[in-house]
Amino acid sequence: MNPLTSIGRLPSRLDVRPSSAALHGPGPLLALSRRLLVLALAVLGVVSLAAFGASRASAQSHRGRAVGAAVTCRQDVRLPVAIAPGEPARYTVSGELCSTAAERHDGRTVQLLIPGATYDHRYWDFGTINGRRYSYARGAAARGYPTFAIDMPGTGDSSTPPSSEITIQTAAYIAHQAVRALRDGSLGVRFGKVIEVAHSLNSIAAWEEAITYQDVDGLIVTGVAHSIAARFAQLAATDFYPAAMDPKFATRGLDSGWLTTAPGARGTLFYSTSDADPAVIAADEQRKALVSGAELNTGVALVPTNGTLAIHVPVLDIIGSNDLTTCGANAQGHVFDCSSGAAVAAQERPFYSPQAQFHGCVIPGAGHDISLALNNWMQVDDSVRWSNAYVGTGRGVGDHEALPHTCG
Repeated sequence: MNPLTSIGRLPSRLDVRPSSAALHGPGPLLALSRRLLVLALAVLGVVSLAAFGASRASAQSHRGRAVGAAVTCRQDVRLPVAIAPGEPARYTVSGELCSTAAERHDGRTVQLLIPGATYDHRYWDFGTINGRRYSYARGAAARGYPTFAIDMPGTGDSSTPPSSEITIQTAAYIAHQAVRALRDGSLGVRFGKVIEVAHSLNSIAAWEEAITYQDVDGLIVTGVAHSIAARFAQLAATDFYPAAMDPKFATRGLDSGWLTTAPGARGTLFYSTSDADPAVIAADEQRKALVSGAELNTGVALVPTNGTLAIHVPVLDIIGSNDLTTCGANAQGHVFDCSSGAAVAAQERPFYSPQAQFHGCVIPGAGHDISLALNNWMQVDDSVRWSNAYVGTGRGVGDHEALPHTCG
């Protein structure tokens, strides 16, 4: 069976905990065809820069020009995981733990980083290209927050189960097990607080994790909102296909439910050309990974609902102002405004509880992959300053810091 066709059997409302069922969200809801909607979500797992960038770049310089200079990263981390509560830990998830020596102490706050669909942990630690570092993981660690970036099933060195086993609930449970490992010392440190940071489709998994397990102290989602742009849905209908048909994955023996992007599609889907290095896009094409069609089909149900009202910890949403997946008109003609953090907050805040203290930030000029934009350091700055204000590093000193004026 085509993994995308089962979307027609999904319920129109999402059962969440602690609520018995998710309610329909306020305002105009997404009315894409079910087929286009699930295809659109396949990558959700997605102002002049000169004047504003100069002022924030100056502030950034005070926090260290050589981002990651004092940071070391372990790439040998492996976690045994189960795919559902009560089942044995039959699979393994790989990951990268980045920190400074000062941060490797019990009680410190850690950020759990979850990449989006068709990415592995390198989305968060992409490397240096043309003299510019692309590493949220090292940038956040250099500013007081150790990071643990994981490879979801089918990506990196993680296990590749049958695609049908990897649903949005599975992804949430795997994230929950990573949170538990960060707290119980399995990685060598008993971290005190955990901030979940996710991108695109796995931002939806992070929603589900926070709703179901309520075990994190803060949530940062990126490249996602309660709307999907119609233009993106149109492109996604042709730009995703079974990974077994792709030359990169042809010898892996994958079932047809494992998907990837068509060759050459990532530049249009995930980037804004004015804020991207063509060499980064080319490297991204070479490093592309997989996503489970089952995760897409089960994740789609949460997007047009207000199930996220069940999240009771602080939430930050960061979106590129040119994010093709979210910004602009959806199929009903409702326009999602990405012009400012205040605009994002005004549109998204009704989907969250008062306890979430919801804030939105916009990365000017960036596309969907804000970690891979030329001004990717702005995401680090927004995230760290929000983390200081709403969660704290756990160092026992005052962390309070105001958000940038691009946040609302």
